[in-house]
This record gives sequence, structure tokens and C-alpha cells, in this order.
Amino acid sequence: MTRVLIADDHGLIRAGLKATLEKEPGITICAEASDGQETLERIEATKPEIVILDVTMPRLGGFEVLEQIRESHPRIKVILLSIHDDAPLVQSAVALGAKGFILKTGSITDVNAGVKAVAAGDTYFSPAISRETVAHLYAPAAGEKNPLLSLSNREREVLHMIAEGSSAKQIADTLRLSTKTVEAHRTSLMRKLKVRKATELVRYALRHGLIEI
Repeated sequence: MTRVLIADDHGLIRAGLKATLEKEPGITICAEASDGQETLERIEATKPEIVILDVTMPRLGGFEVLEQIRESHPRIKVILLSIHDDAPLVQSAVALGAKGFILKTGSITDVNAGVKAVAAGDTYFSPAISRETVAHLYAPAAGEKNPLLSLSNREREVLHMIAEGSSAKQIADTLRLSTKTVEAHRTSLMRKLKVRKATELVRYALRHGLIEI
């Protein structure tokens, strides 16, 4: 049996995914999680083989969770869920170790197909993701760089919290940093993402599907 953990902050989505996957022979749902931190805790407790992980979640975003899974549990395979299909987002997911990328706007059968493919050692992308985007993952244009890939794990955490409306002090308290360190990360984010104002970081995160409205 392939053990699957479903991580999404929407209960109805988790229920729908669980219902369709449990109909498939050879697949069992070992746990569910509603935010990033809970996902990591459930992984430690249940040791799934595949994690279906929403990109946009509270406490820790999908990319931060994905990076921690890659570092602590390299054998676990991750399939990301998102409503966005822009090339930089998909490229970032693959670069961070995701084995699949499924669009929430697609068919529920995409999830079944994705889990089967990833369990068999393949990768899977929703059919709705353009061929150009998939080709771009493995053959980016010469000299082209995805700014999201230049961010450190800590910078992604800070970006996620800024985008959710947390103040520098709140971020510092949560991540156990000084406010000056948080401000330094914010300055670095603005430089790397080529934005001039801190408020533009929120728009950047929304545009690239890192948070939801």
C-alpha cells in the first residue's frame, strides 16, 4: 500500500481528495494536515511515502515545507497543488524537489493519475499545464533566471509571513530572530525580487501563487 498524506488548509478539498484516492487499490490515506507546521508534525508521526501539498497554507507555505521535507525526509515524494500554473512557480517546485504539480482547477482524476505516476517513480504535471511550461522546466532560455530560486529557505519564510500581513516584530517573535535580522531579510527580498517597496512583496507573492487573497 502507498501511504499518502494530504495537506491543504481547506477541509472540503482534503475530503474530496481523500474520497477519490481511497477508491484506488493500493493507496491508503495515513494522515491529513491543515497547515505547514502540522504537515511536518504529521510526517514525523506517520512516515508517508507521498505528500500531496498545497502551495499556499498558513504558518508555513508549501515551498518551505517542501524544502524541509527534502532535507529531512529525502525519500518522501511530494506532489504540489496550486490554482496557478505560471512557469516560474512550476519551475520553483521542480527545482525544490517536487515530483508532481497538479492544478486545483483541473479534474479530480488528475490527483489519482499523479499519485500513481509518482508512486511508480515518474513525475506528473496536470494536462492543463502547457507544454511550453513543462519544456521550460528542463530547458530554460539562455541567461534566464527565476528569482524565486535565489531565495533562501529563511527568506521564503519571511516573504510568506510578510505577504500574510505579519509585522517585522511578529515575524521576529515567530522565527526567533531580531527585528533587525527580519528587516535585513526584507531588504534582501526586495533586491532579489526587484521591487522597490515592501508592499510590492505582497503583490509579488499573490501574483506567483505563494498566498491566496
